[in-house]
Amino acid sequence: MSRPFFQNSFNRNRKSDWILIVLLGVVSLAGMLHAGILANQNKRGLRAYTIEGVLRLKEDEIDLATAALILSREWGTPRTAHVYRRKIDDMAEAILKKLREKHTPVDYRAIPVINEHLFEEMGFTSVETADDPEDLFLHVVLDKKRGYCLSLSILYLSIAERLGLPIYGVVVPGHFFVRYDDGTREFNIETTSKGGTAPDEHYIKEFNPPGNPKTLYMKKLTKKETLGCFFNNLGNSYTTVGDMDMAFKILLRAVQINPLLSEANMNLGNIYLKKKMPLQAIEQYEKALQILGSDAKAMNNLATAYMDLGSYQKAESYYKTALNLDPSFVDGYRNLANAMQMQGRYEDAVSQLKAAVVLNPGDTDSFLLLGQICRQIQRFPDAEKYLLKALRLDPLLSSARVSLGHVYLDQNRLQLAKNTFQAALMYEEALPQAYFGLAQIAHLNEKLDDEIRNYEQALSYDPYLAAALQNLGNAYFKNNNQAAAVEAYQKAIQLQPKNADLHYNLGVTFAKMKQDERAVLMFAKAIELDPENASAYNGMAISYYQLGNRELAGTYARKAKALGFDVQRELLELE
Repeated sequence: MSRPFFQNSFNRNRKSDWILIVLLGVVSLAGMLHAGILANQNKRGLRAYTIEGVLRLKEDEIDLATAALILSREWGTPRTAHVYRRKIDDMAEAILKKLREKHTPVDYRAIPVINEHLFEEMGFTSVETADDPEDLFLHVVLDKKRGYCLSLSILYLSIAERLGLPIYGVVVPGHFFVRYDDGTREFNIETTSKGGTAPDEHYIKEFNPPGNPKTLYMKKLTKKETLGCFFNNLGNSYTTVGDMDMAFKILLRAVQINPLLSEANMNLGNIYLKKKMPLQAIEQYEKALQILGSDAKAMNNLATAYMDLGSYQKAESYYKTALNLDPSFVDGYRNLANAMQMQGRYEDAVSQLKAAVVLNPGDTDSFLLLGQICRQIQRFPDAEKYLLKALRLDPLLSSARVSLGHVYLDQNRLQLAKNTFQAALMYEEALPQAYFGLAQIAHLNEKLDDEIRNYEQALSYDPYLAAALQNLGNAYFKNNNQAAAVEAYQKAIQLQPKNADLHYNLGVTFAKMKQDERAVLMFAKAIELDPENASAYNGMAISYYQLGNRELAGTYARKAKALGFDVQRELLELE
């Protein structure tokens, strides 16, 4: 019954219905033509919402702009990806309109039109240095119309993708550009120079990519490989803002996508170093060197990882290799000096640092280390000279001011040392070594309360400062606060379990508390760690005497005497 009704109804309004159908068809066709302008219209990547979803797509299904905007969203932009993607679509459509007006085909001849629209009419510019991590992100590039090599190239590639142009990302060490290649014509496009062209020879000379054919350098990248480069820079952005966990996660992904990108291996290695994982850092640096063949910075970083392992000779060898590769590498001289210092070769270290300041007379860090090493070898006038030089170069360098305070303290110039430490704390409050120095001055001036307060302040900023814990324990002991002394010594022993003096001091404290059994255990540990510790033998003698073991008391008293300790006569006479 219903079917004839619809048929009749259609028949009665055939003319008007046909008009409606035609109009709808025209509207639909117009929409299809509008949507069909852009070559990326049907890509599955346009519907991706996570970067994991993007990476699961086939290469030809990825929409690079969408992927980059997903990463912008994860960074924290409040606006949606659709807003920014529409901006890129509008730019591509405007370029297509100009091409039609100029009767220019969408091929290599479209490049000048893209450059004119992007850099001249819209005013996109490059930043000189990639100091601001925000400049990496596509939403920032679109908002501020600025970017550096990689972020401008991502925009350029996104537009090219919408035009259907065969343009690809290309990476060299420290730089990124794009390349047009339709199988017949091939040329490079420099997005930081308003789309100008440069031959391969320019990039080879300027950026010295490794000649190993099994690397990514100077090759046309896939979209996933381009994203791998983006992840590498993104990891650095998270490092810059102090989010090491996110940086680590991102750089792991960069290495997974582009295992042959040496920068990703290097940056992941740096994160491993910051996470106190030197063995994993070494693995990444060695992978970078396999790609690069030889590289001064990679060798330097590898050496630094061995420094963290305490392998100072091996570190020295790699630092020297780095300097052979680049004799002007100032950081290499400073780091080599540090490796020599850790081996007790102070004069050799000084020579390396002097070479560093010849190359760079403004290298504050080298003057700082020169001053610190000269203090260690008690060349106090030189130490003062170099530290004052560092402060002239950087008046806010707190570490130089604190080191200078300790130079004055070592010479018993107490008032000058105190003034220097206090001046350092005026610039920066969280300086445990400054409070440590003030505590030592208070000790020498027999101001026990000030000594305790300053050690406590030092430990509030650095709870792992073992020397402060030991000295604080001594101050508590002197102040008849044995319970606090015990706590301080025990914390110090956790940090330095092989420190015989700490075990001895804890034994003395237990003895004063009349806990002689515990005292004996501590004295025994001190003797195990230092068999020549005469004081510990004497402590054992006294504690055994208090416990009623006259035989052992006499035995340990005689051992203490043999080692030169002035033992009480009654202990020596015990059998």
